[in-house]
Amino acid sequence: MKHYEKALIVGGSRGAGKELALLLSGQGTDTTVVARREDSLAKLKSEVPAVTTLAMDATSEGAADKLVKEIDPDLLILTVGYEPKMIPFHEQSWDEFSGAWNTDTRIAHAFSSAALTQPMKKGSVVVSFSSGAGLSGSRLSGGYAGAKRMQHFLTDYAQKEAELLDLGLTFYSIIPKQLVQGTVLGLAAAEAYSAAVGKPLAQFLNQWDEPLTANKIANHVASLLRHTEPKENKAYVITGRGMVAA
Repeated sequence: MKHYEKALIVGGSRGAGKELALLLSGQGTDTTVVARREDSLAKLKSEVPAVTTLAMDATSEGAADKLVKEIDPDLLILTVGYEPKMIPFHEQSWDEFSGAWNTDTRIAHAFSSAALTQPMKKGSVVVSFSSGAGLSGSRLSGGYAGAKRMQHFLTDYAQKEAELLDLGLTFYSIIPKQLVQGTVLGLAAAEAYSAAVGKPLAQFLNQWDEPLTANKIANHVASLLRHTEPKENKAYVITGRGMVAA
């Protein structure tokens, strides 16, 4: 089973990122979590004092290069999840529509670039969370689906560049294909889409016989990370029923 010395989780104060921080720290990995929300970071720190927390805007200029250089992780996890305004695109301003591009996609670009140019040490792994919205669209979330699709593409591009440069890095793309229950984003999306189709929230969620939770996602990703050799497939779809290669 592969052991990681240092993990850097960007956007890991809530949801699957938080669950992964708990798992990795419990396995003895020196884990640093970066997020904007000081209250969420404080809650995480109170639950797991061994986790190092940094409150900062990971989209700020130079943040990715600085963090990758100073922390020197052999595991980098990008779990940032922009919370879009759940209304049709024509009711959104451009700033609202493009929000996910300026956070999630920008962070994926900056940190994947930093992993290649620093570069991270041979054998390191980068995990980037995309979304099922990037596969099938998401009518009520503006540019979110396109941004998450581009994030998936960036991970694929980074893997190809790492191979061309013989860096010995592995880039995985994780694609949760259901709404993640128990999360702020999952609840907002479920409420918006259940209202759009005229169904009660519980009935709308019952379309999935097995709910998808942040804990399930974290455990599936952890199982992928345990492999001592990189998996041939680099993109994985996760549903309540399990994880399969995309």
